[in-house]
Amino acid sequence: MRPFAIWVLVVAAVFAALAIAAAVWPEDEPDQVFVVVDSSFPMRAVWDEVDDELARIEGRGSATFALATEKRVIHGFQSELRLGSVEAFAPCDFDEVLAYPQIAEADELILVTTDGSCDTAAFADWDIRTLE
Repeated sequence: MRPFAIWVLVVAAVFAALAIAAAVWPEDEPDQVFVVVDSSFPMRAVWDEVDDELARIEGRGSATFALATEKRVIHGFQSELRLGSVEAFAPCDFDEVLAYPQIAEADELILVTTDGSCDTAAFADWDIRTLE
């Protein structure tokens, strides 16, 4: 009976070590994430969901985040996404977004928008989060 108890303890210790290693081992996550939030008129209907979506993006891992709207860059790469006092106004125009310098630095690109806003065809390689 004693060898069996030792075997059980060894197996339990190995599984515990593997569980701890899996919990702390860095996953294959991007180092820098650039997030663009659509802040046009169509976003007014879902504007209260934007902070929750930014929290989900931020909570995924240990990346740094840069944030912008289609109108301007909000902040460069830092540990938190802070939209501040941005409000949804004016028509949507994504023409200048693809010229933001953070795009070249980012490992992942995310666009937060809603149906009925700007055409997102130019963002085919981006992760597009559509709020409803």
